[in-house]
Amino acid sequence: MTTPCKPFRTVFLTTILALASLAALSGCAELGLGASTDQGVPSSDPFASSAASSTEQPYRANEFSDILIPSEFDWDREKSMVVRTDSFAGGVLQYNGRVDISSSADFFSNNMPRNGWKLVGSTRYKNVLLAFTKPNKTCTIVLTENKLLMRTEIAIYVTEDITAGGAKQANPFGSGL
Repeated sequence: MTTPCKPFRTVFLTTILALASLAALSGCAELGLGASTDQGVPSSDPFASSAASSTEQPYRANEFSDILIPSEFDWDREKSMVVRTDSFAGGVLQYNGRVDISSSADFFSNNMPRNGWKLVGSTRYKNVLLAFTKPNKTCTIVLTENKLLMRTEIAIYVTEDITAGGAKQANPFGSGL
């Protein structure tokens, strides 16, 4: 009976590690109010959306094309990051917009399964946490309300084990033993 908890535990631990990494890398400057968002992102940027910002259709971050973002949310470039190595891809994507937190959570709950994600856990109280998995991938979405600025903020934590996706695993000791 412990197997249903294992995916959630893995996603939870991944979220904790992602939060710790974000805190270590962000510095004190990130605490300022009125952080700017960047909507004019060039197409060579790994975070660039594949849809124009003037459209009302959900859009995808190019780096993680299996995650839809509601069109009412703006990407916060200063608080986002992507990490890619030979064996791992992941990152933290930050968005904010003037959208109800409940309808935003419903958007992700409805659209993530359409892209092959399985909801493995959720919490809803003041904030919302949604945990999803795919083979070799995890995604944790945390939605918070900033009542002072009347905005909903989204933090998306994504991890992908590239070597487990069927690619040949590299020998860390070299080829000649």
